[in-house]
Amino acid sequence: MKSKKAAAIVRAALSIRKSKLVKPRKRYLVFEIIAISGELSNIKRSHVEEAIKMRSQHLFGFLGYGSVRPSLIYYDESEGVGILGFKHLWRNHVFLVLSLIRDIGGVKVIVVPVATTGTRRKAVKLAKKA
Repeated sequence: MKSKKAAAIVRAALSIRKSKLVKPRKRYLVFEIIAISGELSNIKRSHVEEAIKMRSQHLFGFLGYGSVRPSLIYYDESEGVGILGFKHLWRNHVFLVLSLIRDIGGVKVIVVPVATTGTRRKAVKLAKKA
């Protein structure tokens, strides 16, 4: 009797916790780098990639970095505007990573998110405007 009741309780708990699996979708974040000290032209694409990678690994570890998978898709060195690709489930984590970047290539900076979009074409259009 007790085992039937326990099984019913477990089944009820499992049916409540059934959650819909969400397919991760690709998102694109347009951001702008503002140089506080130093020249914006000294910041190269490789410096930006390294800063994002190091800060992500510092916050989330190697496994978390692999889950977030931020990728720098576009970076205009003259304007300091870039596009970062990531999975939509990690949107807040990407914002956190960008907000904690204070130094890129020896230049003190602030990274400002401009817009998030679902298509690469629209992200490039926004980046050219910014």
